[in-house]
Amino acid sequence: MGINYFFFPTKPEVPKAQVTPVTSGPKKETNQANIKEAAKNKDLPPADAQTKPSSVDAKDIKTYNIKTDSFLVSFSSLGGRITEYYIRNHKEADGSDFIIAKDPKFEINFDGQVERAVELSRFEGFDFNIIEDKDGIPYSGYNKVNFVSSYDASTKTITFEAPSFDGKYLIQKKFQFFPTENYFKFNLTLKNLSKETVTLASSGSETFFRSFGSLGPILKGKDEFNDRDTAHYFRYYYLDGSFKDHVDGTTTIGFFDNIFGSGDGKDERFEIKKGINERVDFVGTGSRYFIAVLDPLTHKPAGVLLDNRKGNETGVLLAYDDWKLAPGESVRLDYAAYVGVRELDGTAFRDSKFDPIINKESPFAGLSDSLNKSFNQGITTPLRNAIIWVLKKIYLVIPSYGWAIVIFAILFKLAFYPLNKKQAESMKKMQELSPQIKALNEKYADDPKLKQEKTIELYKKNGTNPMSGCLPMVIQIPIFIALYTAFSDTVDLWNSPFLWIKDLSEPDTVFTTPKLIFIGALSINVLPLIMVATQVVQSKMTTVSTDPNQKMMMYMMPFIMLYFFWSMPAGVTMYWTMQNILSIAQQFYTNKFGKKDDNKPKSANQLNESSNGAIPKKGFRNQQKRKK
Repeated sequence: MGINYFFFPTKPEVPKAQVTPVTSGPKKETNQANIKEAAKNKDLPPADAQTKPSSVDAKDIKTYNIKTDSFLVSFSSLGGRITEYYIRNHKEADGSDFIIAKDPKFEINFDGQVERAVELSRFEGFDFNIIEDKDGIPYSGYNKVNFVSSYDASTKTITFEAPSFDGKYLIQKKFQFFPTENYFKFNLTLKNLSKETVTLASSGSETFFRSFGSLGPILKGKDEFNDRDTAHYFRYYYLDGSFKDHVDGTTTIGFFDNIFGSGDGKDERFEIKKGINERVDFVGTGSRYFIAVLDPLTHKPAGVLLDNRKGNETGVLLAYDDWKLAPGESVRLDYAAYVGVRELDGTAFRDSKFDPIINKESPFAGLSDSLNKSFNQGITTPLRNAIIWVLKKIYLVIPSYGWAIVIFAILFKLAFYPLNKKQAESMKKMQELSPQIKALNEKYADDPKLKQEKTIELYKKNGTNPMSGCLPMVIQIPIFIALYTAFSDTVDLWNSPFLWIKDLSEPDTVFTTPKLIFIGALSINVLPLIMVATQVVQSKMTTVSTDPNQKMMMYMMPFIMLYFFWSMPAGVTMYWTMQNILSIAQQFYTNKFGKKDDNKPKSANQLNESSNGAIPKKGFRNQQKRKK
């Protein structure tokens, strides 16, 4: 480890407005201490415990702060790595305000200025370092090396250099930031310093590169996580033309892999996946509202390394298996890195000269065309994006996402008014037919087939179809799925209050009970109760079934819905509640003021009279046939 002393860092000349070197000392004071404490509550040891050796003198460690339009980034020469990565409140390309940090708890002191920003690296940083032995992950041994550092003000590039552990090759890392962009450029150069060929990696003896670990923010302790919280943090990769993603902290080994495993004593803690026809396109990590992507621009790594240990927060490592350097030879690997919101707008270039589609000379030339797959928002993504677009447009007029959801629910109801009108009229007619259906059920109780025929005949005669009332509900299913992803994963709704609701992206918990025996603490949510109440009223107005089994289902449905919506984001529950209220209003209006039907169905007594009061006996239809 004494090799890290071959180079001694010098203090670069940099303008304070852009990058400020700071001697290592007390951490920047911030009222995000509770968030940092929450980030430490995990199974794997914290980064600082593995990367700050006593052999490095604190005065030799240099730190840098970079500020762009959208981000605040801290670097350290110890490891030549990013130590903290913040996304800040900023102006969008269209001039609108992007307020990511609404809550005062996100207030920090950065470069002597008070900023509102959210930390995304979980206060553990991003490595961007080589790992030669997978047993050492998640943290690279180079995190303990004090790199030589310099800064180029003209290109806003920080450079770190250090020799390899064996001294045979030089490692040079460059981070280049662009003031207006959400992307930054990373360059890794390896140069052979020896007089012999150096094998950096070979098949069966891969070398790995780690960029992003699990993404933040983490706003509460892991012991408070539920299944929905856990599912929000994931890692992904695009390999062999296919996108794969896995929840953080879990294994990537599937059920059938365990059943049909080779049983050859393979180390299942780690898994290396390589492409057959295509190599790695990009890798990354994601959280509920944000993603981090690393896209190799000038080369394609052979595969990826996945950490299968429980509680892992390693991310996805790139695997290289064919690295050889002749004496004096160097290899340069260029990467594009995106850190930001999980939205298509976020990945758009602000300045067209950086867009590789428009400018072939862009520093991001070679950027993958498939980065949109990293959003991981499901097959309803286009519909979800349309919903978000409408909500944002409403928000520009009425700056409240709560009212925006209410207005959106009304607009959606109006857009499907013809279908909803047909549904309401169908329900009204079905209620009018209810006595006759009951009479048919009693008459033909012993002949189900004839009962079905007579019922269908009754529907046709009165021009109604019980299935027509279900059509609007079927249409709303993909809308509901899109709404769930929109209200769950859209950063605009995060920490957006409305009436008594503190956060539209979370359940509207108003009270949490002390821990109870067997069930633990119970959250009391108001909106699901209101939603179920409206569901019951709506069911009472539209239910016409006389089948006991169907009636039982109707009684059980509110409890099923209550369970289903209890932990839903308040925005989703509020939208569904509004739909119920609007449906009740429309059904009430249709029942009271709907057009009168001159061919109003006969009552049950009239139906019996038309049959001369004769109630068919068992086998009646066959007897009629024999008479003929």
